[in-house]
Amino acid sequence: MAIAYHSSSMPNQPPPGLPAPIAIDGPAASGKTTVGQALAAEFGYLFLDTGLMYRAFALAAMRAGIDATDAAACEALAASLPLSARAGSETRIFLGGEDVTAELREAAVEGNVSRYAAIPGVRAAMVARQREIAASAPAVLAGRDIGTVVLPDAPLKLFLTASEEARAVRRAEQQHEDAARALRDIHGRDTSDSNRKTAPLARADDAIEVDTTAMPLDEVLAFARARVIALMPAVRAAASPAAKAAAGAPAPVARAVGVVRAAKGWFSYARFVPPFYWGCTYLLRFVLMVVGRWKATGREHVPASGALIVVSNHLNNSDPAIVGAGIAKRRIRWMAKIELYKYPFGVAPRLWGAFPVRRFDADIRAMLQAERILKNGEVLGMFPEGHRSRTGFVGKPHPGTALIAYRSGATVLPCAIIGTEQLGNPLNLLRKPRIRVAIGPPFTVEKVRRPSQQQVSELTERIFSEITALLPAKYLPAYTDPGKDGNAADGGDPASS
Repeated sequence: MAIAYHSSSMPNQPPPGLPAPIAIDGPAASGKTTVGQALAAEFGYLFLDTGLMYRAFALAAMRAGIDATDAAACEALAASLPLSARAGSETRIFLGGEDVTAELREAAVEGNVSRYAAIPGVRAAMVARQREIAASAPAVLAGRDIGTVVLPDAPLKLFLTASEEARAVRRAEQQHEDAARALRDIHGRDTSDSNRKTAPLARADDAIEVDTTAMPLDEVLAFARARVIALMPAVRAAASPAAKAAAGAPAPVARAVGVVRAAKGWFSYARFVPPFYWGCTYLLRFVLMVVGRWKATGREHVPASGALIVVSNHLNNSDPAIVGAGIAKRRIRWMAKIELYKYPFGVAPRLWGAFPVRRFDADIRAMLQAERILKNGEVLGMFPEGHRSRTGFVGKPHPGTALIAYRSGATVLPCAIIGTEQLGNPLNLLRKPRIRVAIGPPFTVEKVRRPSQQQVSELTERIFSEITALLPAKYLPAYTDPGKDGNAADGGDPASS
């Protein structure tokens, strides 16, 4: 098979001693892709969903009118198919330059991929290329025969499993279909994958099995992350018998190490975030009353507890702090663009409790962090425009906020920032500018783990309309041109530009 492979820029620089490659196997809807993408995003691996390669072959064969019963024709197609996989923290598949990733989850492909994947010549071509990919860079490969066939010597092998019923529910949510039909499909896929003669689905003898039936996603990810860290050389050395014996010796060095570790824990960012945040918040309220005509309205709308997403327009770099000063009742955790975390200025967003997001990219780690914040009943702050306005007008909203709202089922609190565009010119402070935070009534969102594009679009529009309803007319032209107001055409929801 003529398969090209291109790696996109990896989200993080892989740390030294990273265990690689990593093999993740398991049946359909067991969580392989989610875990693989999360590990890739956190540690800087490439992620390859090998199942997408087989799906792409099935799609190409069906387009060519080649049935899976014609093994010779399938193997001939495999030898010449221009299939390319592009991966960073996720995988995209191309056929002759056409991005077919979205088509690979369609029912026709889903129902036929096992038949094509069972053909020995097709699997041989795929396996050879998958091994080349794994050798090219630190990588996580997810599939059904990675630990047994593709990467039998991988230093870390995970085998994810779950009951058919639990996986059927997940698949039904993903595909927006009936759970009973999903159960039939999964049962049929399991039977086909487990009984095929070539590379059947099976757990490698040295694989770590993880049953995700009743295991929350956070726990699964924490378990996988811990297994990666445990295999890094420095961690293995610290866990060796010699290291343990040295640590237990009543020597001055051991005591000094203990003191250093205790001091490091005491001086962690987490310890100082609450006092830093609230100190800055109330100091800012005082400063705003001194230098400007400051007012916050609608504070009675702020829920006293529970998961909450604060959404607002974005006019100035100071907006996150000013929205926090306006709400004041609860601490807000904002997404902040990753560029802000460069030293020496990176200490400020860390102390303020913000967390980084890679704009204009599918930042899985930031998405998971946002979901963890909401799962803990905290407050998440987001700017649906994705970038501060350069003109003062509101810009076109992006779907990231709506997607997180659906996945978490959190309450949404619309806010409006008014007047902060004047802070761009220090001379305006002499005129005591009017600065106001208007807080609107909250609304709840029904939890949907895999919302449709239409659902996300409709909620994005609702969030936008709730924000603009709180703004004066001067901020409200039609959707502004991204080229004029500085808004990007795609991306996340950073706290500041």
